[in-house]
Amino acid sequence: MSRLLENKKYFLKTLKIAKLLFKEKKYDDCLMYIEKISYSAWYNFPGYYTSNCFESIIRKIALKSLDFDNEENNMHTQDTTLHLFSEICNIGGHSRLIFSWIENDTTSKHYLMSTWQNFQEVSEIAESYLYKINNNLFVYDQNLSIIEKAQKIVDTLKKNQFSRIILHIHPHDLIPSMIFSSKKIKSPVFFLNHAEHTYWLGAPVADFLLQIRESNILKDSKNRNIPVQDQFFLPIPVRQSYSVKKLEKQTFNIISIGRESKYEPNQEYNFYEEALRIVKKFEYVVFTIVGIESNNPNRKTYQHESLIFIHPTRDINLYIENADLYLEGFPIPSFTSLLEPAMAGVPFVLHYNPASVYKVFEDHEEKGIFYPKDLKNWQIEVDRMITDENYRNFINNLQLTYLQENYSSQGWNLKLKRIKDFSRDKQHKIRSVSNEEKFVKGIDEELVSVIESKPTDHYSYTTSLGFFSKLKVIKLSINNPLWVKVLPCKQTIKYLFNN
Repeated sequence: MSRLLENKKYFLKTLKIAKLLFKEKKYDDCLMYIEKISYSAWYNFPGYYTSNCFESIIRKIALKSLDFDNEENNMHTQDTTLHLFSEICNIGGHSRLIFSWIENDTTSKHYLMSTWQNFQEVSEIAESYLYKINNNLFVYDQNLSIIEKAQKIVDTLKKNQFSRIILHIHPHDLIPSMIFSSKKIKSPVFFLNHAEHTYWLGAPVADFLLQIRESNILKDSKNRNIPVQDQFFLPIPVRQSYSVKKLEKQTFNIISIGRESKYEPNQEYNFYEEALRIVKKFEYVVFTIVGIESNNPNRKTYQHESLIFIHPTRDINLYIENADLYLEGFPIPSFTSLLEPAMAGVPFVLHYNPASVYKVFEDHEEKGIFYPKDLKNWQIEVDRMITDENYRNFINNLQLTYLQENYSSQGWNLKLKRIKDFSRDKQHKIRSVSNEEKFVKGIDEELVSVIESKPTDHYSYTTSLGFFSKLKVIKLSINNPLWVKVLPCKQTIKYLFNN
């Protein structure tokens, strides 16, 4: 059985357990269980891009537990945008995108709201992006239960009707699915789809889906039941804070940037091996890969004096400024890492023969944007970009023109203005939730299912169930994937009989 089908089999079991918790009115445990399983499904992808069962349970609990009445309806007089996120980090395209949005969208007053972090955490991280919090941050006591926290957020939204709310959430954050389960919350909700390749919560409460990859619009209309007319292509706005130094050099500098897990070789792709081939073939090439931890064994396996590994850092100016060529990493590319050097004027070669899930661009060969069909063609393209300066400059000019039109601040703002104009008089609505789940099995889904597995505890949040429900949970613990942790026999008996 493939990994995808293994993951699917177990995921369907978890729906049964969630229903048991809901039926016995163990609402807090049920929500924590759904959040835990959704985190698992993010990594142990089961072929479901959303779960109608989970979304339906979350909505029912919200409508039973939360007070949406007595809306104060304080409409801001100016254009306002609330950026609602689970958490932000010092490093990562997801967090950088929030502050890039704020920096580029100067026509709106911006507010921040975190479902998971406190004031100090958000403030310190915001400062690392040169952003200062100024009476525009909503945070909540992290000791509150999910239901209690959701109510606090609903109370905040009652007092503030924003022009729009942008969800920058993690795939397993279920609080937005709760707080936007009622149309009494008036502000239109936009979901920024930064985890487009995998499972996430929140599809039924999103009024509009913002796609950073245009190719994903049709796919999500089918897989997440969000109509094409409710989706917009809004690519990542790239701050043009870097520039390439055109200096006479003795070396030709190639760079690639990304999380080390994205470079981890598999049966078909080995980026390290190709990097080593390049520096061995061209003595004047220095190849720098940024994002590789100092204890990563690949540093030793592919050791070479001209192959440089740099630990994860946001201080990438030096590498971009001196770069002659950027190579998109594989097996898993990082397109947020590609765009900054590309916008600075560094020519690039894309991943070869990628599944559609890994393509940030559509093929536009006439614009210098194309994916080599196989490894041999990729090698030919890379070698030509290294050796043929006229060709490299020609491709670079084409690429830069395309990127300026779509990913520059000006291009991004034009797209955002159209979205604002379209949604100006729109209010939040609730999408219906189907009784059936939609399973998708294809090359993309098979690939995503094997990227990375995360262990999950089968029995978490089920100890409050009654005796007969626990028997069902025990039965569902049999014949599961290796990443599912179960109890030994004696502890299983103790679990069954202890309240």
